[in-house]
Amino acid sequence: MKANVADVLDLYEKRCKGNATCKDVEYKTIFTNLQHISEHACESLGIRGLKVSDLEYLDAQYEPSADCIRFPIRNVANKVVGEKILNLSDKTEKTIENYNSSGLLICNPFQKPTRVVLVSNLLDYIILSFQRFNNTSICCLPNGLKSLPQECLPCLENFKEVVFWFDFDTANWDAAKNFSKKLEEKRCFFIRPTESEPAPSKAHKKRLNLQHILNKATPMCHKSITTFNALKYDILSELQNIEKVNGVKWKRYPTLNKILKGHRKGELTILTGPTGSGKTTFMSEYSLDLALQGVSTLWGSFEIRNCRLAATLLRQYVGYSLEDKLHEFEYWTSEFEKYPLYFMTFHGQQPLKLVMEAIEHAQYIHDISHVIIDNLQFMMGTSMTQKSDKFWEQDAIITAFRSFATKNNVHVTLVMHPRKERAEDELTTSSVFGTAKATQEADNVLIIQDKRLTSLRGKKYLQIVKNRYSGDLGIMPLDFDKESLSYSLSNKKKKTISS
Repeated sequence: MKANVADVLDLYEKRCKGNATCKDVEYKTIFTNLQHISEHACESLGIRGLKVSDLEYLDAQYEPSADCIRFPIRNVANKVVGEKILNLSDKTEKTIENYNSSGLLICNPFQKPTRVVLVSNLLDYIILSFQRFNNTSICCLPNGLKSLPQECLPCLENFKEVVFWFDFDTANWDAAKNFSKKLEEKRCFFIRPTESEPAPSKAHKKRLNLQHILNKATPMCHKSITTFNALKYDILSELQNIEKVNGVKWKRYPTLNKILKGHRKGELTILTGPTGSGKTTFMSEYSLDLALQGVSTLWGSFEIRNCRLAATLLRQYVGYSLEDKLHEFEYWTSEFEKYPLYFMTFHGQQPLKLVMEAIEHAQYIHDISHVIIDNLQFMMGTSMTQKSDKFWEQDAIITAFRSFATKNNVHVTLVMHPRKERAEDELTTSSVFGTAKATQEADNVLIIQDKRLTSLRGKKYLQIVKNRYSGDLGIMPLDFDKESLSYSLSNKKKKTISS
């Protein structure tokens, strides 16, 4: 029997899903039935100096029917728990793992190496592996830059030095900083992301000295005081990758891209608007747009139950209600659950400490990049001290989220009610409930202005009244489509199962 991709997909996505007793031996039976690496497969990689024996050393196997190479993923007990597939035609990668476990691709040419180099893709892994650096193991992350599962951490515990060698852009640099917090920053190093020290595959093509670049790895741990000399390479990286520094672009809201430039980590955004103006519905689609692009998102919905919120997100994803198309429910939900969306189980008033503990846990386990609190007023009134001063309590909550966003490089969005204003008056930054601290601490302030009830030709629109990153301000019309629960013109075209 010759294995194919469908066999392994079936094993890991169906039979093993949620089953902690899924047998490693069954995977090995399928894996070892693949062919040995051929000269054709080796040459197709286009890596100078690579030999068939180098790939065989990594336990790689070739699948002729799919024209791909498979590499086993092993856990800390050296058991195969999945595989990483490299398609030779377009060099794309796919990871398949047991639902309840995760591991790493590790090349250990030495018995007890003290240093490990972490890379995010298979081409970098292959190139560094056949260099045989002294006293060094090479490791490929299972999910690239998306996350570093906690199940992988024991595999890296015995190394005294952990070196991150990613590509030279801000997203890779941010991932290295976030992962280092899980691995004890004191033992973490990184290759500075510049053109002179690019990712291994690019450095190999340019015939740069890989050992020389590796020897220049810099400690991740920074002191409380730094210098311009230490910052200049960060500045260079930003200048070389200005579009990525701008953040993740919205696909449904191109107007937001023109004003805010993008969704960036480490910022605090405040969204406000009149009661019933659609703050939650808008924020639902706003966050969905980002999650579909891989932004790991955590929802804290204290006002609306998770079931209703998830149903709204699903409807915005599909483009229409599934109420009369229940036969499509399994298909769309199985597609939707592939995206990194998580929900806190709180409802109603909750104390700050309990909510922050849940957020910090999710950020550590799931590498959360975007946290949404809807809405902040539901976290007030639970403090045991100074109960009578609600403004003091709100300021303390704002301070906690501002600190969390900066310290953990996570974007936090707070949905807040405005003060009671006259219906005919436009909301401004001073309309946000509480003291001025909320809008002072925020990087972005978004206001939904709804003039439909006060004017015959009134419109609803989103107004950006504060933008600390670029300073650009403006408005974005909000035309609501009831069938898809969408404010996006691009979502008016409905999806089909075939799409």
